[in-house]
Amino acid sequence: MGTQDRHRIRRAAAAALALSVAVALTAACSSTGTVMGAAAGQTHSTTPSGARTPAAPGGAGTPSSAAPSADAPTATPSASAAAPPGGAVDPATGASHPVVDDVYPQYGDPATDVLHYGLDLHWDPAAKMLTGTATLTIRAAQPTDRFVLDLAGTMTSDSVQVDGAAAAAAHAGDRLTVPVGKQLPAGGTASVVIAYHGTPQLVPPPMTRPDIPGVGAQVTASGGVWAQQEPYGAFTWFPCNDQPSDKALYDVTITAPDGWAGVTGGTFQGRTEANGSGVYKWHQPDPVSTYLVAFSVDRFQEETATGPHGLPLTYWYLPADAAAAHQLIAAVPEVITFLEQRYGPYPFPTAGVLFRPDRVGMETQTMITLSTRLPVDDLLHEFAHQWFGDAVTPTTWSGLWLNEGFAMYSQFMWDVAHAAGGAGTLDDFMTTHVLPVDQSLRQQDGPPGHFKPTHFASTNVYYCPALMLNGLHDALGDKAFYQLLNDWAHKNKGTNQDRAAFIAFVKADTGKDFSAYINAWLDSPTTPTIKADGSGGTTV
Repeated sequence: MGTQDRHRIRRAAAAALALSVAVALTAACSSTGTVMGAAAGQTHSTTPSGARTPAAPGGAGTPSSAAPSADAPTATPSASAAAPPGGAVDPATGASHPVVDDVYPQYGDPATDVLHYGLDLHWDPAAKMLTGTATLTIRAAQPTDRFVLDLAGTMTSDSVQVDGAAAAAAHAGDRLTVPVGKQLPAGGTASVVIAYHGTPQLVPPPMTRPDIPGVGAQVTASGGVWAQQEPYGAFTWFPCNDQPSDKALYDVTITAPDGWAGVTGGTFQGRTEANGSGVYKWHQPDPVSTYLVAFSVDRFQEETATGPHGLPLTYWYLPADAAAAHQLIAAVPEVITFLEQRYGPYPFPTAGVLFRPDRVGMETQTMITLSTRLPVDDLLHEFAHQWFGDAVTPTTWSGLWLNEGFAMYSQFMWDVAHAAGGAGTLDDFMTTHVLPVDQSLRQQDGPPGHFKPTHFASTNVYYCPALMLNGLHDALGDKAFYQLLNDWAHKNKGTNQDRAAFIAFVKADTGKDFSAYINAWLDSPTTPTIKADGSGGTTV
């Protein structure tokens, strides 16, 4: 997730550092077709009605000068990484191990494991009304005779069926309790179909950040709708198990009037016409947590491209934002290549950006939700999350540092590599511009491993674990450090992980025990002085 507060602190801390972001394509990308104008990856834009128009031309650039050192692994993307999904996906692929969230236990149900969401959504911009039918394949994670889902009280549940039979579900507040009609053993499954409608409304965020007034889906003055739902808020627009530990597969169809487009994550399977409306069909073959599901309906233009190693890229933006969107679009291949050089192949079969005029930066899986007003390093931050947060997702929200610390450290690496006039080393940057604010962040928002529940996604979970990762980087060296993060993202893809799992993984992958060091950086109320080798004490 991007953050206005993080930018404010970074600007203050790094006032002496002039960053000049190179909007460029890498040599690796140019060999497979550039984003704009190359024959092998010719970009085009598509109006919501389906008429094709030429894309705006993009400029050429220079390769990144920020590659890891010669002994660092530069991953060669596999052919499967670029292959689009095809055919049906076994719902069992969406199996998870739900737990009660340790920060926001009021959302989600540990007995409910949604394997697959089939969402058939209809948006009426004039009435600002969402009408949906949600077909959920649910596994009993433990013996139960009911499934408990999250659905906003402002949405009306019109009917509920379980395995084809009507069910008398109880919708109280933001909880929808669905009786199964029998006792299901652990592992037993049922199909739940919920018809519902309403006007999505934001819910108060558990944050102090000024850039996020609410979470969930919100309706724009012009009749559009879009969602940002971290740490929760998906329940404002579809019935779900709204917690990070329950990942599921998605197939989504969005119907809107001609001239409007419906966007979510996954592979865009095309647009068809139905009674004067456009029907947009999407398929998500990899497990996704609810907070990572993109959603917007607006008067978007579509633009497609071929990225590094044939990766399908899709962009959606409002016509008024075309120029700003194209500036960011031009940087996407370099951003992906920069990250792949460090963390291995991009972990999903497709990538894209859903551009909003609103101030938002969110790592929605395979379809980043991003303001056209944000800089390129924010784009990189959200792409880094595809490895850290999306491919591997924290089990509970106390593990938010597993998302933001890794993405923030990636962003710092990019900033240093693209600094005008020479920014010095990454160590110089972390010591001069990041370390000095660590203490105040811990005091204000709590240690990154135990942040204050009302201070979700404050800068402490970005900067403090980034410093911890830099210490690991120094201790291991480029080659072992990048291999560690490559292995973490790819060996654990599709799963939820926590601190204990990360500590154990680091020890197994490197042969060294960094538990005291990692725990100190996550738990200490003051800036730790412990070094990665265990020396130097624990706190100041």
